[in-house]
Amino acid sequence: MMIKNIYIYGLGMMGGSIAKAIRANNPRIKIFATDIDLKSLKYAKRMNIIDDFDSTEYLYLNKSDLIIICVPMLSYQSAIDTIKSHRKSESFITDIGSTKKEISSIMKKNKLINKNFVGSHPLTGKEKVSVKNSSADIFDNSYVLISKITQSSKKSEKEITKFWRILNCKTIPITPESHDKILSMTSHLPHILSFILVDIISKNKMIDNIDSYSGGGFRDLARLAKSDITMWADILLTNKSNIISSITKFSDSLASFKKMISKGDSKKIKEYLSVRRNKSINN
Repeated sequence: MMIKNIYIYGLGMMGGSIAKAIRANNPRIKIFATDIDLKSLKYAKRMNIIDDFDSTEYLYLNKSDLIIICVPMLSYQSAIDTIKSHRKSESFITDIGSTKKEISSIMKKNKLINKNFVGSHPLTGKEKVSVKNSSADIFDNSYVLISKITQSSKKSEKEITKFWRILNCKTIPITPESHDKILSMTSHLPHILSFILVDIISKNKMIDNIDSYSGGGFRDLARLAKSDITMWADILLTNKSNIISSITKFSDSLASFKKMISKGDSKKIKEYLSVRRNKSINN
């Protein structure tokens, strides 16, 4: 099936970036959207980011060949209920969520639509929110993790994978379980550390202007703490067991490193740093 109409369910920074990337790479595709923020929808239409939008009637859902869910994780059930009621039967469905077990569990129970669903997670983005901060080029050469569920049809997997490649993305298949375990370490934990680090430093009364005392390393990590709060609260709550496990491993490693420093064990510190540095370089 040729995808002629795409529906973006949630037009924030990521949804807007997808719309712009579609415009840039295949301008013949019609783009429709919905969002709780009517001003964002009107702005997007005025700026030709989308062709038109739904606010309450969802008329364009029934005309769309591909539906992309771009809402916070804990809003998925509501979005899926709406999609299920208004979509056309052959439309493909994907999402861009940062956890996959939750959406997979929801979709497995929805027999009317689960064969049309394949999960996606673009490993790209910005800390800034809203469609006004969207950008077409964030997908160029980026990776998208593709997580099918047991019920996903081969056709759905093929078409959704093909869609991301049209946006110049590289795709990697991964199970929902492996996705959530790996991302808890490579994405979720670093964001938690960023929020904690900013919190610790902001409470230090000796530092009245963080930027005056920080270099690139701190700014790169602290930038993550500017991310969307609702989105990250939902991510943490939908991947609890894996994130708690990652925090525990980090805490244990930090305690061991603290012990090396307190003992003044230069040899062990250098050995530890050398091994981790070499692993970082080799990767």
